[in-house]
Amino acid sequence: MLIELRPEAAAQPIVDLVQAVPGLTAWPLRYGERRFVVVSGDEDLVPGFGAGDVIATHSTRERGYWLVDREHRIVPDTVRVGGVSVGRGHPLWFAGGPCALEETDAAGRTATAVREAGGHALRGGLFKPRSSPYHFLGRGRSGLADLEKIGHASGLPIVTEVMDPRDVEAVAEVASCVQVDARNMHNRVLLAELGRIGRPVLLMRGLRAGVPEWLRAAEFVVAHGNPEVILCARGVVSFDDTLAFQPDLGALLAVRRLTDLPVVFDPSHCAGRADAVGTVALSAVLAGADGLMVETHVDPGSLYRPGDAHQMYPIDRLAALFEAANVVRDVRDAL
Repeated sequence: MLIELRPEAAAQPIVDLVQAVPGLTAWPLRYGERRFVVVSGDEDLVPGFGAGDVIATHSTRERGYWLVDREHRIVPDTVRVGGVSVGRGHPLWFAGGPCALEETDAAGRTATAVREAGGHALRGGLFKPRSSPYHFLGRGRSGLADLEKIGHASGLPIVTEVMDPRDVEAVAEVASCVQVDARNMHNRVLLAELGRIGRPVLLMRGLRAGVPEWLRAAEFVVAHGNPEVILCARGVVSFDDTLAFQPDLGALLAVRRLTDLPVVFDPSHCAGRADAVGTVALSAVLAGADGLMVETHVDPGSLYRPGDAHQMYPIDRLAALFEAANVVRDVRDAL
């Protein structure tokens, strides 16, 4: 439940009153001129409040997302990643690879190529939730200094992943945007911690998650204080194995209707093979994606995990992909 306060009301007495009830927790929240108390627990247990303190109580029982609902105009429709905006009318094309940063020199050359191709930001991971414990799991905190150097040298803001709440602060010092992997979309402890940092959050949709679950995960970040969430779709599990995952184009159409939050698409992990990345990417833009996150590398054959090379978009064709995406955006907006 959300309790919306009158401008003159004090939040702490209401927080204290709610938390005096066993099973309920509460914390204050402010967005612009609007002030709330967030209540976690059984809504039937929430005590009543005087009309002098409360504008309204907003039930979250039905959908579970109120703050990110477009109807309520709480979250922004554009989010800044470094010096670049993403959202309605502002595309974000970003790329890089591999998923887990390996050799620094190649990563630096990849970053330069991404910038020259018209990319707005650089993706690179240090913590990876691989499908197998025997795959390269990333360099972890030891790679933060190198990732920061690569970002500075290329002039691009960094988008990188975090898996553990204990690493959030250190990663946020380097990253302009912090990514949550599809496998961690339900990690509520991590989402709550990301709600307390001053960095945009790239929230990937779970591989088997419906749109309402995805929006509730975004709500978890927003309800803990951070409205700067970028949704990221990457395909969903299907009985069909023609691609690694099936493009969730219907989900793009839905979130464009349900929320103002920007949404981008990851065509590389969706397609699972380089020859399909371009088609999947442009289809996603046509369906409403505000941006693309493309996996690419200057020397895919050198990677520790050779399977990643299969989905690497050729870096010499990256500029053409971004140009085509801009054309498709214009066509979409004219429809």
